[in-house]
Amino acid sequence: MIYYLIYISDALKAMRNTELKQLLEASQERNKNRDITGCLVYIEGKTSTENYGKFIQVLEGPESEVIELFKNIQIDGRHKKVTLIKNGLINNRNFSTWEMGFERMNLDNNPTLKGIFDLNYKILSLDGDMNNNMLLDFMKSFYKGL
Repeated sequence: MIYYLIYISDALKAMRNTELKQLLEASQERNKNRDITGCLVYIEGKTSTENYGKFIQVLEGPESEVIELFKNIQIDGRHKKVTLIKNGLINNRNFSTWEMGFERMNLDNNPTLKGIFDLNYKILSLDGDMNNNMLLDFMKSFYKGL
């Protein structure tokens, strides 16, 4: 069995491409050494006064390694309101060949994603099991699209 978790967080500030690239490269190297796979999506948008972003991430791997990584994520200064959506055990990895897949999206180009910013996270945590989960299906769409 493989342990997984899904979380959402708010970026402390809008992330530049160079910052996201550094984050991804460090994640891929660290995760490879810990047998962790997953996917990270950064969604950015803007209000009339500021740019903002959200992270959505799925992590899979040995339970102790994923939990330790999530503890570090929770205290990472690049984001706030880190909210665990789902966690548990699964039979097979969803992102078996990705130490950390990544997708950057912009609400200006994808207005249907606006709902992700407005969703009550408690609703997401109640959404089915790992075989029928809206947020996981969204994340897997990037992996299966290859």
